Amino acid sequence: MKQASQIELKTFLRDACLPALSKEAPYFPLGEIRRFLVKRGVPFKDSTLNRYLHDFTASAFIYDAGRGWYSRLALPFELDASAIHDLAGDLERAFPLVNFTCWSTAEIQGGTHHLLGSFVAFVMVEGDAMDAVYGHLRDSGWDAHLNPRGKDAARFSPRKRSVVIRRSSVKNRARDHVAPIENLLVELYFESRDLGFMATDEYHAMLANLAGTRRINMATLLSYARERKLQPGLLFRPDDQLIPPMIIRRN
Repeated sequence: MKQASQIELKTFLRDACLPALSKEAPYFPLGEIRRFLVKRGVPFKDSTLNRYLHDFTASAFIYDAGRGWYSRLALPFELDASAIHDLAGDLERAFPLVNFTCWSTAEIQGGTHHLLGSFVAFVMVEGDAMDAVYGHLRDSGWDAHLNPRGKDAARFSPRKRSVVIRRSSVKNRARDHVAPIENLLVELYFESRDLGFMATDEYHAMLANLAGTRRINMATLLSYARERKLQPGLLFRPDDQLIPPMIIRRN
């Protein structure tokens, strides 16, 4: 027979803790669950808590949002990478031994409240292959830009078949050379800032709309942001209420 404290913990999680955290934000970490229980004076063991959370995700009461993160959003975000399939395939054939990933602003168009004038593709590639990739894309009819910074970035204007080549700054974990949505969202923050094709407020509105309606892997997003030295306080606005505000303020 289960101990009374175990039964009370599961009931409290189901009826009070998880609904309250889900109401506060669509994503919440294990640490916030623990703090909620401690604040309410509910005793728990980590092993028991983890088992109950596994049960709740298995029964779709809450949903997995990556290691140590949970969500109230049932539907996962499905990335439509069709806009970069030809680009990735061409580069894979031309440079079979080169490590690279691709992404495009076309992939987040559904999350924006306005139409982007022209889509921009990005190739994140190891440094010693940047010149070769740039030359290949330029010769293939792309409006190619090799790591635009400073004045070149200020003059950047998206055109048909625009592609920007950047050096990969972190280890590539992408499948089929397609950047996952979590990596894309972090890189988009930097590119919107540096190339000026999307205002910061527009970026945050897009992120809130996209990640607030379809579930992403929050653990992966934050881990990649840390690798890119991007703090949650820049990536998220507290008013958007995507994650608990305490986490934004703490970082």
